Amino acid sequence: MTNSSLARRAFLKGFGAVSAGIIFPVAAHGVTLAKPQGRPATRGTEILSWIVIHEDNAVTVVVPQTEIGQGVTTTLRQMVGEELDLDWATMRTAFYDPNVNKTRGNPYVWTATLGSSSAHSLFKPSRIAAAQIRAMLIAAAAARLRVAADELTCANNVVRHEKSGRQLSYAALAPAAAKLTPPAADAVTLKAPDAWTRIGKPLPQVDTPLMTRGALRYGIDLELPGMRFAAIRQSPVFGGKLVGIDAAKLKGLPGAPRVVTVKGGFVGYNSPVPEGEDPAIWTAEVHMDDAVAVVADSWWQAKTALEALAITWDEGPHAKFSSGALARKLSQKVQGELPTVLAVGDIDAAFREAAKTHSAEYTYPYLDPAPLEPLNCTVLVKRDAVQVWAGTQFADDAHELTCKLVNLPPEKVHLHLVPCGGGFGRRLQNDFVHQAVQIGRAMPGVPVKLLWTREECIQRSAYAPLSVMKLAAALDARGMISGWRSKLATAKSAEQSYGSARFQFEFPAILAQYHRDEEAPLQFGWMRGVGQTQYLWMNYAFFDELAGLAGRDRVAFIRAHLDPERIPAALEKRDAAVARAQTLRRVLDAAVAKAAWGAKAPRSGRGIVVSDTSYYAGYESASKVGIVDVTLREDGTVSVDKVAITIDCGVVINPDIVRRQLEGCVSYALTNAFLSEITVENGRVQQSNFHDYPILKMAQVPKIEVNLLPSEDLPTGVGEDAVPITIAALVNAIADAGGPRIRSLPIRAPTLRQASA
Repeated sequence: MTNSSLARRAFLKGFGAVSAGIIFPVAAHGVTLAKPQGRPATRGTEILSWIVIHEDNAVTVVVPQTEIGQGVTTTLRQMVGEELDLDWATMRTAFYDPNVNKTRGNPYVWTATLGSSSAHSLFKPSRIAAAQIRAMLIAAAAARLRVAADELTCANNVVRHEKSGRQLSYAALAPAAAKLTPPAADAVTLKAPDAWTRIGKPLPQVDTPLMTRGALRYGIDLELPGMRFAAIRQSPVFGGKLVGIDAAKLKGLPGAPRVVTVKGGFVGYNSPVPEGEDPAIWTAEVHMDDAVAVVADSWWQAKTALEALAITWDEGPHAKFSSGALARKLSQKVQGELPTVLAVGDIDAAFREAAKTHSAEYTYPYLDPAPLEPLNCTVLVKRDAVQVWAGTQFADDAHELTCKLVNLPPEKVHLHLVPCGGGFGRRLQNDFVHQAVQIGRAMPGVPVKLLWTREECIQRSAYAPLSVMKLAAALDARGMISGWRSKLATAKSAEQSYGSARFQFEFPAILAQYHRDEEAPLQFGWMRGVGQTQYLWMNYAFFDELAGLAGRDRVAFIRAHLDPERIPAALEKRDAAVARAQTLRRVLDAAVAKAAWGAKAPRSGRGIVVSDTSYYAGYESASKVGIVDVTLREDGTVSVDKVAITIDCGVVINPDIVRRQLEGCVSYALTNAFLSEITVENGRVQQSNFHDYPILKMAQVPKIEVNLLPSEDLPTGVGEDAVPITIAALVNAIADAGGPRIRSLPIRAPTLRQASA
């Protein structure tokens, strides 16, 4: 037996600090945080890097993530506020400083905003820190009041001695508390779930009022005195080089336009890499091509001047690249042998002894994450200090690359995180930060805001990879899958062999093979749902075909293959596989009971998928079921009538936020399935804006029902989970309605019309 090349040990090592006992460094100095949006800032005392207690007894919670719409500024308040007994009305949030995280030895534990990991990664560390701070405040109050610590209680930013009626505010205690040695992480007791008053409650998302009033300031809204604005154009062909610029037409244009050349090259990585581990397994390199920027007094002046430039490019070796040709190349690849990433049992015998066999091939196009707020970054470069304002999902990396570019120590570089108008993985690539710092370096002492056009965002993005998967299966005489063979070939990407090697079911014989085409020029980027979005629908569409071939009800077919008794006794980590199957079965049964699985109307169809987001045995993720109901119209088009999501995601910190995330996932999934495709001809991305790379409109969103199952397990992410299961259930629902078997995305109405005529 061979295992997937994903380094399980390294992954666990990288996340190990999440549940380990942690002693956080103490900072007792007075600080003034950047002004929170909508609230004044006052001086205060910082304790354990996580909070600042202000002179007016308000408390600022430091958020070690980027707010990209997932609601972390609310859920982290709930977690910290729970253990610290904070008055919700007095709580504020501020984003963390990457330099503080670096110099203090990573007190925030997990700072990259990716993988729907904030709730899971921060649930214990943030509460432990809050409990430590609470103990320190009580100890300071006990000393001040000369009473035993166990006689004191906390509530609403006050420590109270019930016997005497005396009390002290957190603000009065903070300076003394911050000087104390914090108790050990394993010496504090966290509140039991039955005592929670904030965790698990649908508290209002704190930035919603600002967003609905248009008052929340994103990076694109930032303005500084004396600011100038930059527009940028990169090589139209990936891998191209700048040859020359004719700036003659800039003379006399308004805004005093200035040309700045931006040099391409290696930028960094698009996700953290555990120390000592191979980046090729964990992440992907980020590269950018040469670019030309124009800086002017307004962004429109800069954009207009940029369009007046005559720029000459060497288009390089990819000037004839075509995504269609790559798809054909990958299709040829999966016809032959590829490197093996997982082998279980005797696959040849399974096919040789099969009662029936079946095979099919599936294709997934290049896709762009397409966040609504265009990429932007503001910089102010001075001789001995640099400030950067960026909505990046990987702020530690952005800080590090800035230090290298300006050749200053980390304490001289201050990165201000700002709220983002969406991320979906695109802001993990810090190419736009690299460019902005280069431009700012050419204009010392002048604040400069770089803003990409929508066209630049779509045509120079970091893409989910074009992929082809060939699947084959053997059915035994009982109509059960006895052998499963998958061959996955993708464009350049990070390691995603789990797309072929990690399905929901354990079959007696499995052979999974995987190949990445490193010659494909488009930049790889993480996208909402990552490899699960790309490949789960392929696996489940094929699985659904096998259910039909076996003449079995879909739910019964799924349940039968989740039978723990079928899991091979010799399977590595069999206990984890059994627990996984049992959990998936339990969630499946809950979803089926709620959905009243059974009869359907003519030309209607229903697809069902049960899954988790498990990349390897033992990976903790939510377990969920997606059920999609569709109607196939007479003209061959399809109506998505309802999407129901049932999920066990551990402790639900805020049910309203979880529901919003899952509803957003469904909309994102339907956008991907019906509307999204990036095509390339002559090395150039053909799409340019939302007219030819559209997104789902509000009027097109179907009825969405979310069922949250109770759980006491650690929270798991929900920001991506419903994307892959919605796509997978959708393609099976279309077939169930009498439509075609979907084997390539996006789903086009003419395809349905032709097949159903």
